[in-house]
Amino acid sequence: MTSSRPPVRGIRLGSIKGALIVVQPSTLLMLVLLAFLYSSSADGQVTPHAFSLGMLLAVLLFVSVFIHELAHAIAAWAFGRSVSTIMLTLWGGVTSFDARDLTPKVSGVTAIAGPAANGVVALGSWATVNASVVDGTVANVVQWLVWANLLLGIFNVLPGIPMDGGRVLQSVVWAVTGDPLRGTLIAGWAGRVIAVLVVAYTFGYPLSQGQGLDLVTVAFGILIFSVIWPAASGAIRAVGIQARREAASIATLMRGAVGVPYTASVEQTREAVMAAGVADAVVLAADGAPAAVVDLPTMDRVPAEQRAAEGLSSVSVPLPRGAVVAPALAGDELIATLREWYGRTDAWAVANGETVVGVVRLEQVLAALQ
Repeated sequence: MTSSRPPVRGIRLGSIKGALIVVQPSTLLMLVLLAFLYSSSADGQVTPHAFSLGMLLAVLLFVSVFIHELAHAIAAWAFGRSVSTIMLTLWGGVTSFDARDLTPKVSGVTAIAGPAANGVVALGSWATVNASVVDGTVANVVQWLVWANLLLGIFNVLPGIPMDGGRVLQSVVWAVTGDPLRGTLIAGWAGRVIAVLVVAYTFGYPLSQGQGLDLVTVAFGILIFSVIWPAASGAIRAVGIQARREAASIATLMRGAVGVPYTASVEQTREAVMAAGVADAVVLAADGAPAAVVDLPTMDRVPAEQRAAEGLSSVSVPLPRGAVVAPALAGDELIATLREWYGRTDAWAVANGETVVGVVRLEQVLAALQ
């Protein structure tokens, strides 16, 4: 997440402190489906009054989700972070904030703020019902708010990605070990375990009680699994990619090379390459700047009797001016350099100060990062 606002798709409801409030169109479909679910009687009949009440309950559920996401945003603002969007989706919500230079404290507190807000709403609704401030249908609606927010809070504190509890777990491990990737990996695997337990409970509990499977319960369990498992697996894969990204460096990816003047012949260059025990040469311009690269197999294709008289221009691949990197370049700086030069060159000269020490090719960098 960055401070710049990415393009968003959906229905814009407004903004709070610069954060766009967006509802995805699929959310409206979910509202209708929930309204039918809440208003259906045992025989499947739906009356206009029941449907209206069901729609009210569905809207209140999404209001509770919005409060949950707003709490994330408030926590981010409290840490001086900008919030770009608060989005309500088919399965819940997502709050996007500036996560540059993130710390375990910021990550953990912003994560737990959402479930805490649902706990406050549940407690307030419970107190309202028990104080007999409302009665009848209104009391039933407020009582429903208690359970809806209680379930939202409990579900989101489960210690596995993609739930907020997974981010809290990741933050705790990060704080203890100093390694955010390890925290994400553990939280990702915890998410997978929770996804499996959901399915096991969905099928195993009723069968262990000698009961049949309820179609709605099974569908709901599979739905939860289909949300948790891919997200947890994606986090685990992201850790692997990030680990390879951080381990990648020019020093480990480059092939050794020697620098030769642009006036050298193919034969002279071959001799310099073989004497150095490398496979590449970097052709240096008149001012000493790397101007082209050539490898030994290409030079070997030149007939032996022609090598002494053949210049390097016919066998070398030109380099753009400035396509030079240092051996120590690694991690995010390496990625930034790759992006800067992507599409402009397929190779870079590697220089330690003014001395050419190697050549690194785009295909080698991409292979290491995949």
